Amino acid sequence: MSKIAPYNLVKQGGQLISENPALAQKLISEGLKQIPEEGVAWFNLALSLHQQRKISGAIKAYQTSLVSKNSPINQTYNNLAQDLLLAGRYEEGWEAYEYRYLQPGFSNFDKYNDIYGEAWTGFNDKRKCENLVIIGEQGLGDTLQFCRLITEVRNRGQKTTFFCPEILSSLLKYGNNIGEITRMVGGHNENILWCPLLSLPHRLGITKENIPLSNGYISLDRSFINKWKILLKKKPSHRLIALHWQGNPNFEKRLYGIGRSMDYKEFLPLKDLKRVEFISIQKGPAAEQLDTKLGLPLVNGQSAFDQTFNFLDTAAVLANCDLLISNDSSVVHLAGAMNIPTWIALKWIPEWRWGLEGETTPWYRSVRLFRQPDEGNWTEVMSKIRKNLL
Repeated sequence: MSKIAPYNLVKQGGQLISENPALAQKLISEGLKQIPEEGVAWFNLALSLHQQRKISGAIKAYQTSLVSKNSPINQTYNNLAQDLLLAGRYEEGWEAYEYRYLQPGFSNFDKYNDIYGEAWTGFNDKRKCENLVIIGEQGLGDTLQFCRLITEVRNRGQKTTFFCPEILSSLLKYGNNIGEITRMVGGHNENILWCPLLSLPHRLGITKENIPLSNGYISLDRSFINKWKILLKKKPSHRLIALHWQGNPNFEKRLYGIGRSMDYKEFLPLKDLKRVEFISIQKGPAAEQLDTKLGLPLVNGQSAFDQTFNFLDTAAVLANCDLLISNDSSVVHLAGAMNIPTWIALKWIPEWRWGLEGETTPWYRSVRLFRQPDEGNWTEVMSKIRKNLL
């Protein structure tokens, strides 16, 4: 058989990964019998396996891709890291994730190398470090999840400065042991080193058994919480439950992120609960789905919150809630970091940090996980949530 046929099989399989991963796997595997050296084919095979929740098989396929020709190195390391972490293999996962900035031009970290030299390698780094500049990266949820490790670094005696997204700076600046926060990175100093925020788990040797501060690490001024207590006008003897249903839509353009959000209407089975009122903390275009005519009883202060657009207000509102029910998004990390009871509705193949099994997570003691039993099945998730609220 000519070489054209196996490449066509792999191509056809690659086009089917999102809609029919089982058939994609079959076609790609058939092609690989004749072109076993082709790294792109192994990468696509790994994607098809991941989409079927065959994570151990996906890991092996990604690893084979890395030692084959024409492998998409950066994407392969990134996906491999996520699947290793999803499988609970944290040490290997953090190591694989380091590749994101070791490759020249792969990230915007080159400029920090130019200013401060090579990134800090951890407490075994022999260079003098008067101040460690930690660079925020990825999304808001990642920043909120991993900023706790700055406290861990500081507790070991290292002075730090955190360069983080502006939208989070006011939230993290006051009352939290994260140290100095800046919006600008200064000039060269030979005694200043730098480190990406998401490299701290690797530097600190974080495993599922030693995750620090799982009982909360972000607090707010009581006066700010009380301000929103007044604005919300919660009914006496009623539970107040915050709702959120869509994260960053750009994330869901990636294969690993598709399907993590749901529609506001999925919450409607909760509308007949007794002595419960709700507040939507959804922002962005998805907030337009909120429809008071659908019957969910909203707290009187909903309109006041709808006019706000910062994380401090969201945090203060959450501090006044008895529970947050949300899809996988940055607000669950905010609530978990504040030790607020949080129920997360998870898609069938969740993001790495939630693992594949169980109702709890070592990252946040206050979080409970409600998993889809199969792809796209929010009905079953909401049914279980409702039963647990009765």
